Amino acid sequence: MKTTKNKHILISGATGLIGKALTKSLINEGYNVMVLTRFPKVVDNEFPEKVNYIEWNGIFTTWLVREVEKSFAVINLAGEGIADKRWGRKRRLTLIKSRLSSARALAKACHYAKKKPEVFIQASAIGYYPFSSSEVFNEDSPAGDSFLSNLAVDWEAVAKNDVPKEIRLVIIRTGIVLSKHGGFLPKLVRPIKLLAGGWFGNGQQVMSWIHIQDEVNAIMFLMENSKAKGPFNLIAPNPISQKELVRKIAIRLKRPAWISIPSFITKAIYGQMGKELMLASQNVEPKKLIDNGFSFSFPTIDSAIENLL
Repeated sequence: MKTTKNKHILISGATGLIGKALTKSLINEGYNVMVLTRFPKVVDNEFPEKVNYIEWNGIFTTWLVREVEKSFAVINLAGEGIADKRWGRKRRLTLIKSRLSSARALAKACHYAKKKPEVFIQASAIGYYPFSSSEVFNEDSPAGDSFLSNLAVDWEAVAKNDVPKEIRLVIIRTGIVLSKHGGFLPKLVRPIKLLAGGWFGNGQQVMSWIHIQDEVNAIMFLMENSKAKGPFNLIAPNPISQKELVRKIAIRLKRPAWISIPSFITKAIYGQMGKELMLASQNVEPKKLIDNGFSFSFPTIDSAIENLL
């Protein structure tokens, strides 16, 4: 087992759903973690153990270079929540800026650092791929042409172009993360508990998901695996339809689930976000993750639901 003693990890986005779980696991494993955050009060309140942090607005500064020089790994998860608000023009610009600015700043700091980190882990999403109800996508598949695809392509391009080539770059294309502490799952559970559970459209859209613990384990696995490089799909090997997922949750909670929200209503309420997040179908496989020897703790939706609910 590799020693983690004195390994310094610089992480941005530590107050997000994935970032919180990852930061706690890194600390538990003995890593020395430095958090870059816009929300220092959230860091103080969220982490039971004392966590070192620096208040940061995502812009390049000289002190950022010094922090990078101390680090074994730089992990960039920063970005506004993709499903937090409807995608108006202003919101789309915020989603773009929040991702690209932090990636550029950290990459620039790596460029100026005399002692460079061994690995740079850059967040992305399976939204990179096209929408399809029949095709299966892996890391070699081409990008789509939706807003989510363009956002992911631009986000990844910053890291690919600006992170120095001598640093091992890992891009994590994450699917729908299932966690009881936030994200997609509680949004499904609440209406089911209120006897108003259901799905969007016909519910046949394929959902590529991952349990939060497997997400965290995969990031740490890729961080320490010196052979891991390039894009990796962080999703479980067994996708599921939205309708089947809702029904399995309902069975677990011993509640009915029968409501279908028609596509035209979904689009009218949520606009482009409804079309790309709630009605789109994406069947993505974690080919490179499996090829590199990663083992999932929750490979099936039944095992994930049993653990989370």
